Amino acid sequence: MNMKNFKKTIEKIEMSQEIQERIIRNCNSKRTFDMEEYPMNKSKKFQLRKLIPLAAALSVFVCLSIVGVAAVKNGFFKDVTYWNGTVIGTTYEQASEEIEVNVTIVDNELMVLVTMLFPDKPPYSVFEEFGISSYQITDMSGIVIIKDAGTELSQISDGQAEIKISLEGIESGNYKLIINKYVGSAKADQPLEISGIWECEFKL
Repeated sequence: MNMKNFKKTIEKIEMSQEIQERIIRNCNSKRTFDMEEYPMNKSKKFQLRKLIPLAAALSVFVCLSIVGVAAVKNGFFKDVTYWNGTVIGTTYEQASEEIEVNVTIVDNELMVLVTMLFPDKPPYSVFEEFGISSYQITDMSGIVIIKDAGTELSQISDGQAEIKISLEGIESGNYKLIINKYVGSAKADQPLEISGIWECEFKL
């Protein structure tokens, strides 16, 4: 592949702003190659000057590919900052593939069974309680019945938490629970919000 086509390939790779900034910081922190430290004849210098950009491009391509795959499959911690850059907290993003959700109806309550698929890994390994920070319930046509609601925290046992959502006032029918954020808590730490998308259909 020539450099022109290689550049086009790299430009097609999509990344979040945070990942782009991280790569730039890492690249800036690397020591630049000094041609004068390695004397050689003009022919070899010319060949080396052609190879260095290609090697750099290959390194970037590999890094971007690895980062892209990791971002899709794994959640990551993200700092919450003020406008001036002061860090005021932390969240955990893109955790959709790390939590499994099942729901049942018991006495006009929606029982949400949350299963952490990696209970021995951070951040799940430190949690003692777990709850839903933001959810909504819609009917099957997409009309929102409950919007931007949250729940109480529930105890975690063997990597699972059972969370209750009241369905009082909701008529019989088919509905969908959409969860956007969970919150995990431990005594010694601040609560941590966990973002993703989880959907479950249920019939009342």
